[in-house]
Amino acid sequence: MSSVETGPQPLQLQPPPLQTVQTSYAPSDIRLLIGAAPAPTVSLSQKEARIAAGESYGHFLTPEAVPTDLQADTYHSALARSGPAIASALLGLAAQLETQAKGEPITLVSLARAGFPVGIVLHRLLRRRGLDSAHFGVSIVRGVGLDLRALQQVLSERPAAGVVFIDGWTGKGSILDTLRTSLTGHVFQPTFAALYDPAGVADLAGSHDDLLLPHAALNATVSGLLSRSFLVSDNHAAPLHAAHLHAAQYLAHLQAHDVSTGYVDALGALCADAAPLPAPSARPHNPAALALDIAHRYGCTDPHRAKPGIGEATRVFLRRRPAALVIRASTPDTLHLETLARAGGIPIYSEAALPYAAMSLIAASLDTANTDIASTDTASLDTASAGTGDV
Repeated sequence: MSSVETGPQPLQLQPPPLQTVQTSYAPSDIRLLIGAAPAPTVSLSQKEARIAAGESYGHFLTPEAVPTDLQADTYHSALARSGPAIASALLGLAAQLETQAKGEPITLVSLARAGFPVGIVLHRLLRRRGLDSAHFGVSIVRGVGLDLRALQQVLSERPAAGVVFIDGWTGKGSILDTLRTSLTGHVFQPTFAALYDPAGVADLAGSHDDLLLPHAALNATVSGLLSRSFLVSDNHAAPLHAAHLHAAQYLAHLQAHDVSTGYVDALGALCADAAPLPAPSARPHNPAALALDIAHRYGCTDPHRAKPGIGEATRVFLRRRPAALVIRASTPDTLHLETLARAGGIPIYSEAALPYAAMSLIAASLDTANTDIASTDTASLDTASAGTGDV
């Protein structure tokens, strides 16, 4: 009589034949395991309505325009102001990865798109130290899942023990929740590293500070000219399960504005003169819960519409319809958000107890505005509708 196996099971998916999307990154920096496919395009209003109706943002894209002057200025000023600190955090995280690897191969799997620049610099640093490092880029869609077929491709080539998922920053920790849920029941369990981890949820982190990473101010033009990733469809039917290959678009119309390689080169040069940060010790104690309590005081009762963390707050102004901005204090890192909020007539609240530098509250849809934050027409970092983003 055969027995029924009830324990964790290995991933059983076959590695897919990959027709991967084009990128402006060098092949030596990253290998993208993201497909190339067309995607439905919607306006910002349509996007908000469909998300409010329960549809995943992974089913469609919004157009991405040329970065505005404010976006460019925010990117350049953040790099000039915080570049040395970011370099120290990168060196510290690289040292943690090296220690954890104990001489074994390291495989960085960067999550689209905020993880790409961080993963590239870490990959370069590790290889410079003579380590066996490989770097892949994969898609993850919050609330839907990791692209498991892309992961299977990674595991067919590299030892599972050395795989580390890379992201730029954390907000509430939703991406990590999605990552763990995607791998529930499998033998393979993720190690997650974030360069800046104000949520205190990452296994490895360069710092728990909430600092504006320059690439939070841009979209494709600092991410290898890739759109946000999305779920592919089968014969134009409903999007497939997350086990099927995710895709993205190469945004050639933005080539003249691409700073992807220049950005990682600049960070790499700063690393040459920086000292590594020691591994952070004490984690923040449940900062997301405190941020959600503060959001509730300002009428935001849906946790999905509260985006704490300077990176996430910035992305709301890039891609969504913000209704309010909450800041811990006015600093150079929050200046761009305050400028946009004032231009759009969005209220700005100061909360010294906020455990993040900033938090954006997303407007409710017109259908639900009477029960939550009122929907507001606002200024945006990207004035042509909204930029394609990870949310």
